[in-house]
Amino acid sequence: MFGKEWFFSLVIASLAYARSQSCAPECTYQHEGRICRHCPPGFYMKTYCTKDHDTICAPCSANHYTKFWNYVRKCQYCNNFCYENQYVKHECNQFHNRICECKDGYFLKYEFCIKHRECPQGFEVETPGTPYRDTVCKRCGPGFFSSESSASLLCKRHTNCTELGLELDIKGNAWHDNLCSPCQPHVSEEGISECEQALFYFVGRQKIKQKKILQLGKALGISPRDERKQVKNGKLQIIPLLKKWKMQQGVHISAEDLVKILRKVKLNKIVKKVMKKFLRNRCNAFIERCAVAQN
Repeated sequence: MFGKEWFFSLVIASLAYARSQSCAPECTYQHEGRICRHCPPGFYMKTYCTKDHDTICAPCSANHYTKFWNYVRKCQYCNNFCYENQYVKHECNQFHNRICECKDGYFLKYEFCIKHRECPQGFEVETPGTPYRDTVCKRCGPGFFSSESSASLLCKRHTNCTELGLELDIKGNAWHDNLCSPCQPHVSEEGISECEQALFYFVGRQKIKQKKILQLGKALGISPRDERKQVKNGKLQIIPLLKKWKMQQGVHISAEDLVKILRKVKLNKIVKKVMKKFLRNRCNAFIERCAVAQN
């Protein structure tokens, strides 16, 4: 019996709320043939109106609220609690429930706050993420590139080699800049030149099976035991292998050096792609000049 009464009360309260969402102070309800006034937000109906008095309203107690003009018999409980990666945007009071919002860098999905996606290399942020929407990415347009994953960066325009009095050796694409000759000695914190970085990322973006990646690591002289965790999750993990190989060698890596390794592992399709992009025309001489510029 208690369950039925509770359900009936809940239905009545819901109907009362639905009817009174846009009510003004003059909104009324009928009780025993009398026209009675609603209680304002932050209050509930303590006593129905009678022939002697109008509706008696009382303020909601702590952790309870009413949001609309109403004639409900009790205030609603503030049952909204903030969880991981959320913060309290508005604390519970007598007029509304607690309001939670995702922290900066997260958005709400299926009642959980999930980290905004990062746009991968070759893409830029078209629409930044919000607390209620994920980041929207789009591919870099012709003449632009993005060389790093980011949840905020836009694509950059390719360097105009001619304006700098230089010659174009390797044409840029969506994920790396034009590379000009003579090679400029711009080196990353890892000690890798722009030329090497373009070479490593080009190979890293090819489709290579895990078995072949492990064979590649062995051919590079890197212990599979040390690198197994890095390579087991997919193609982009090839890049850490190549960077570690570069650090072990302690010298500049040319396209020919990498081609020899790729041939050992019988990655012949990738060998053709590397040669077509990096070893045609004066590209080999360009890469050698990179090494000289660094030294």
